[in-house]
Amino acid sequence: MSKTAAGSTGREVRAELDETDRRILGILQRDARIPNTELADEVGLTPAPTLRRVRRLEEEGVIRRYVALLDPKKVGRDLTVFVDVSLDKQTKPGFETFAEQMRRSPEVLECYLSLGESDFILKVCVPDLDAYQRFLVDVLAAIPGVRNTSSTIVVRQEKYTTSLPLDSAD
Repeated sequence: MSKTAAGSTGREVRAELDETDRRILGILQRDARIPNTELADEVGLTPAPTLRRVRRLEEEGVIRRYVALLDPKKVGRDLTVFVDVSLDKQTKPGFETFAEQMRRSPEVLECYLSLGESDFILKVCVPDLDAYQRFLVDVLAAIPGVRNTSSTIVVRQEKYTTSLPLDSAD
């Protein structure tokens, strides 16, 4: 039930969040499995209004989904590579075709259409360098219109978070 402005170009309308909503979201970003009673205690409400707020945030699309964050090394995905991809032509069909292929590639954790030196930036997670080479040759290089790729191999992750800052961004 995400809202868009009437007659707009389809852009999402920013949700109206008060301080209690921000506190709820901050806690859920830290621990999405927190029982509603504990969440209510932490934000200073009773359980019923807390649950109503969480449901509203879900319905408005502020909370998109709940996930389990895995340790890549413990599941055999030891190598992370950031890839800059340039296409031959910057056309809507070319962008859409490339993006669709990336959505179907399980190795691609993130894919961004970008402005600047490259057309797309990818975050790829694979078991090892051989697996990345196979992905590069069999997937990326096989997509029509891919002109150039540039790979950056991650040596060590210094920071990782999925938590968005929730200070007032007005």
